Amino acid sequence: MVRGVDQGKVMPSRHARANMPVSLIALIRFLRKAEARYRRNDTPAGFGFVIAVLFAFAATGCASAPTAAKMESKSVARELGFPKCSVSAPLSQQEVIQGAKRMGNPNPESDPQWIRVSASMQPGDHWRLVDCLGAQRSMRIGDPYYYALFRGSKVAGEFHFIIVN
Repeated sequence: MVRGVDQGKVMPSRHARANMPVSLIALIRFLRKAEARYRRNDTPAGFGFVIAVLFAFAATGCASAPTAAKMESKSVARELGFPKCSVSAPLSQQEVIQGAKRMGNPNPESDPQWIRVSASMQPGDHWRLVDCLGAQRSMRIGDPYYYALFRGSKVAGEFHFIIVN
């Protein structure tokens, strides 16, 4: 999982990053930049302890998050019409509900969008997580992170599970 140790850098491999939540990758990048500032003595003396504690929490988060969606290869995303995004392996309805709850939606089953899209399901349809966070800067995408209901290789519906106050 760890690559670049010989240069004194610790960063997860590309395969490990593909299965991590985006916020964890951002945390790792922040900590690497903070460590570089610390080594240049641009930060207070107790900052090393803070970095160690944050790394411990990040490692614990990785170890306790086995429910993250497994992402497909870029070629699968291209075939499904999302060339600059990542898509997950097919998910069950229960996995979609659990994922929405993990992301902060306390009751996704009662969401009108969920009710409408799940009612339109047909045999052979499947859910996938669509992650366009990386493509958001280069493309004008509204909600870059959502679940899509696929009928074959076409999107039959979308469930945007994040609640915006």
